[in-house]
Amino acid sequence: MSISVGNLSRVSNSLRTFTALTQLQRNSLRVFQQEQRISTGQQLLSVGDDPVAAEKIVRLTKSGDTQNQILADLQHADDYLSASDNALTQISDLLIDAARIASEQAGSFQSAEERASQSVVIDGIIDQLMNVGNTKYQGIYLFGGQGVTQAPLNSAFGRITAVGDTGQRQTLVDPGCAQAFNVIAADVFGLRENVTGGYAHFNVQLAGGARLSELNGANGAGVRLGRMSVTEGAVSFEVDLTGADTIDGVIAKFNDAASAAGSTLTLGINPADGATLRVTNGGSGPVQIQDLGQGTAAADLGIKKSAAAGANIDGDNLHRRMTLTTALADLGAGGITLPSGVVITNGERSGTVTFTGATTVQDVLNRLNASGVGIRASINSAADGIEIQNLVAGTALIVGENGGTDAETLGIRALDDSVPLSRLNGLRGIHPVEGTDIKITNANGVSFEVDLSNAQTVGDVINAIQSASAAAGAGISVTTSSGGAGLRLTGPAGAGTITVESVNMSPVAAELGIEGSGSATVLDGDNVGAAYQTGLFSALYRLRDALQADDSSEITEAGSQINDIQQQIAATRGDVGAKSRSLNARLDQTQQAVDATQILLSKLKDTDFTEAVTRFQEAQTALQASLMTGSKTLSLSLLDFLQ
Repeated sequence: MSISVGNLSRVSNSLRTFTALTQLQRNSLRVFQQEQRISTGQQLLSVGDDPVAAEKIVRLTKSGDTQNQILADLQHADDYLSASDNALTQISDLLIDAARIASEQAGSFQSAEERASQSVVIDGIIDQLMNVGNTKYQGIYLFGGQGVTQAPLNSAFGRITAVGDTGQRQTLVDPGCAQAFNVIAADVFGLRENVTGGYAHFNVQLAGGARLSELNGANGAGVRLGRMSVTEGAVSFEVDLTGADTIDGVIAKFNDAASAAGSTLTLGINPADGATLRVTNGGSGPVQIQDLGQGTAAADLGIKKSAAAGANIDGDNLHRRMTLTTALADLGAGGITLPSGVVITNGERSGTVTFTGATTVQDVLNRLNASGVGIRASINSAADGIEIQNLVAGTALIVGENGGTDAETLGIRALDDSVPLSRLNGLRGIHPVEGTDIKITNANGVSFEVDLSNAQTVGDVINAIQSASAAAGAGISVTTSSGGAGLRLTGPAGAGTITVESVNMSPVAAELGIEGSGSATVLDGDNVGAAYQTGLFSALYRLRDALQADDSSEITEAGSQINDIQQQIAATRGDVGAKSRSLNARLDQTQQAVDATQILLSKLKDTDFTEAVTRFQEAQTALQASLMTGSKTLSLSLLDFLQ
C-alpha cells in the first residue's frame, strides 16, 4: 500500500500539491489496471508489463495456432478415411453379389437365357461401382487423388475408364512432417497394375545443361555438393562445388580451380559413353581426387579415384533420370529418331501417332496421350523408359509399328521378352502339357519339337524355340511381330513354308498365336499379347461377356478373378484402417499438445481473479488513503505553519 505521510510543513504549497496529485494519479492508475485485469481476464495489459512473459505468449500463441490447424487437418483426414472405409464396404458388398452370380452360373445346369439375364445384373453392379468410385465427400471426389474436382471414373469410351488423378493427398501430422491419407481409384479398383512399355531402359546421356537434381549419382544417392581435393603430381588444389546446379556448373568450377592452380587437368563429359565424367590429364604426373571433410561430391560424381602418371580418370555412370524436358537426342548414345510413328489399338478404337517435330520426352508423351484411344503414357517409375496404361476396362490394348521401328525404339510395343506369359490371351496365359508342346518345320522340311513347360516369359519361349532350332539345324529365329502383340518366326527360304503344329494335344501353339503356316521365310503370329487393364472392372466385364456368351469356363475364370480382387479390397480396407489408427494416435498427441500449450498460455495470460481482487482492494484502499491525506495536507492554514 502506497500512502504519502511525510512532514509537509516545511515545503511550499505547490510542492505539496504536486506530490499529492502524483500519488493520487499513481494509485488511480493501480485501481484502473486491476479493474482492467478483472474485466478483461488478461494478466498483461501491455508488453511493458512483462516483456519476457509477452515474448513467451507470442511464441506459444503461434505454436498453438499451428497445433490447432494440424488438429483440424487431422480431424478432416480421419473423417475422410472413415468415408473411404464406408465406400470400400459398399464395394465389398457389391463384389460379394458378383462372386455369388459367378459361382451360381459356373455350373453346367444353367440355361443361356438365365445367364443372359444375370449379365444384366452384372451391368447394374458395374454402374453402382462407378457411382461409388465417384463418391463425393464435402464436395470433393473421395477417390480423385489430388484432382478432387474431376470424377475419377467415366464411361466415355463405352466402358468404365479411369481418368482420375493418381496423386496422394497429404496432411501435416507434425510441423515439417506430412502423411498421405487418401485412397485413389486406381488403387481401389486395381486400374494400373498392368502397363505396357518401359522396355527400352534408356541410358540417358549427360548434357551440359542437365540439372544435378536429375542425377541419381554414382552411388544412387544423388549429387551432394561440397569440397574436394585434387592432386596432379606436385600441384594440389581444392574445388568447391557449392552453388553449382548443372553439369556445366560443375565442369566450370573444376576447370577454373585447376587453371588457377596451374594444373593441366580438365573435367568434361566422357565422349566414350556420354553418361560419365572424364578428368583429362594433360600432364605427366599421377592424379588423385578425394573428398574433403565429410563431403561426398567427388564420390557422387564418380570421380573419387586415382590414375597413374599421364592417365585420365573415367568416372562412373551418373544415371541421369529421364524427365519431361529430356531431349530425345540424349536418350542413349547418339539419341533416338522417330520417323515412322506407331499404331495404337484399344478395343474398337485405333489411332496412328507420329512424332514429326518432337524433340523432348514431353513431346512424345503429348502425342501419345492425344491419340484419343483411352491410354495414359508416362515416364516409368525407374525414370529410364516410357510406359502406357490402358485406362479402359476390359479392352485389348496393342501398340505396334507404323511401318518402321518407332514402337520398338521407344520400348512401348505391347509384347516384349520380359512380358510374363500369364498376361497373354487376356490374362489367361498358356497351358503347356508334360513333354513337348509344339512342332515347327522350316521351308526345307527340317522339323523340331519344343518343350515349354518351364517357360515363364515371352523371352523364355523365344529362347526355347531358338535353342531347339539350333540343335536341329533348322535356322528358325523368333522375334516379336511388328503388329505389336504377336510372335514372328523367320527361317531360310525353301520349297515349302514355315509351319507350326500342336503335339501331345497341347494348346500352346494356338495360345501363342503361331499355329498354322506362313510363307517360305516368315510366319507372323496373331496378336495374343494385348495389354488389358487388370482389376475389378475388367473382371466384371469378363464375367458379363462370358454370361452373354454362355461360356462356362470363362465364367469360372472371371469368378476366380473376382475372388482375388475381393482379397485386394480387403487389404485396401486394412490399409485404410491402419492409416486411420495412425491418424487417431496423432490426433490424441496433438490434442494433448494443444491442451498443454493452452495451460501454459493461461498461466501467462489469464488473470488470477483471487489475486486480482485482492490487489484491487489494496489499490482502492491506497487511493482512499491518498485522497484523505491529500485533503488534510492541502487544507492546512497559516496557523499550522506558525505552530
